[in-house]
Amino acid sequence: MLKDVRLTRLNNGLMVATAPQPDAESAGVGIWIRVGGRYESRETTGASHFIEHLLFKGTPTRSAQAISQAIEGRGGYLNAYTQEENTCYYARLPHEYQFEAFDVLADMYLHAKLAPGDVDRERAVILEELKMYRDQPQAVVQEQLAEAVWAGHPIGVPLAGNERSLAGLTRDALDAFRRTHYLPGRTIVAFAGRVDHDACVARVEHTLARLRGGGAARFRPVTAKTRQEKIRLTRREIEQVHAAIGFRIPFSRHDRRRVALRMLNTLLGENMSSRLFQVVRERHGLAYSIHSTYQLFDDTGVLVIAAGLDSARADHATRLIAREIVRVREKAVGAAELRRTKDYLLGSFRLGLEGTGGQLSWVGESLAQYGRLLDPDEFIDLVRSTSSEDVRAVAETVFDPQRMTLSLVVPQKHPLDEAAWLKTLR
Repeated sequence: MLKDVRLTRLNNGLMVATAPQPDAESAGVGIWIRVGGRYESRETTGASHFIEHLLFKGTPTRSAQAISQAIEGRGGYLNAYTQEENTCYYARLPHEYQFEAFDVLADMYLHAKLAPGDVDRERAVILEELKMYRDQPQAVVQEQLAEAVWAGHPIGVPLAGNERSLAGLTRDALDAFRRTHYLPGRTIVAFAGRVDHDACVARVEHTLARLRGGGAARFRPVTAKTRQEKIRLTRREIEQVHAAIGFRIPFSRHDRRRVALRMLNTLLGENMSSRLFQVVRERHGLAYSIHSTYQLFDDTGVLVIAAGLDSARADHATRLIAREIVRVREKAVGAAELRRTKDYLLGSFRLGLEGTGGQLSWVGESLAQYGRLLDPDEFIDLVRSTSSEDVRAVAETVFDPQRMTLSLVVPQKHPLDEAAWLKTLR
């Protein structure tokens, strides 16, 4: 599944990792940097995401078109993403072109021009991105939930920033942010597929070994004193009631309870077999979309139940959701449902690690998020050993009414009783 992974730390602190699949036709290459939205100040809000966009706009030796053609011209795929605590640039393509892909990513990482004209154009693009999401009530309800769960804290601020912060992100401000955080001690380069570790290390060392700097960057921690709002409400010219119920989790991704949490989320609302989907949609027909998801960070987390509800019967749906929360919190999961949940998690986990893309993500993200390579067998053993009572205990911890936030986007004239909704969910 994931064998013979090797790690080499260069003298400058940069980590090189390889996950070989000798028979694979493809290779994946990725660069992870330990920087994201929560490392930003009020003045630099959105900088990580902005820089991610700009790195694709060209270097002194490669135009934006040359960057994309170098990968796509080989039949490959090139992309990036920004998270709260990490940024990643990655490519996947036929294995014989893996070092061409690395050279492109390294050139972007080292030499992106951040030309003033590109900065202005990309600022306009990101402003349109903000408008696009604000036209989607299902996106608005999630954004305002995060802002309320961690009120006034960087982790709750939209990764793309806002109009005020984007206006202040000049070329010089963005370049200063990049130089502060894009450092070897905070960087992981990973390869997966038909790759050779020594050759990969030699290529990375040749290109990046001269870089210096990069101790552990600091971000503002989430503590018990971090403010959490109880409700956020927006009215729009829409048909449905969009609801997102968030529970701030009092433990981090480093806690062993993360596996029981994963199981709780799966049985509650991750797929079509889940309790919420079966009850709210299949049995009662009150929603098209209903699901749960969760995020764990270095010091906090959140579990979210989200749904687009029939506005005439939204109160009924809320009572059903509340009933399922109480049931999973108070009653142990039955043996058959526990077995199905474990089978789903283990099966999807194995499938996810089958390809080079999945292995690249596992290696890069575990090193970036945990500072160590997570052993897949450790996850498998934890799933197998997690009991019904473990899941119930985590549900009791997570579904604490004192850590609940309700986010709503509703039709303009909907007769919503906010107090009644909060009372029902508590």
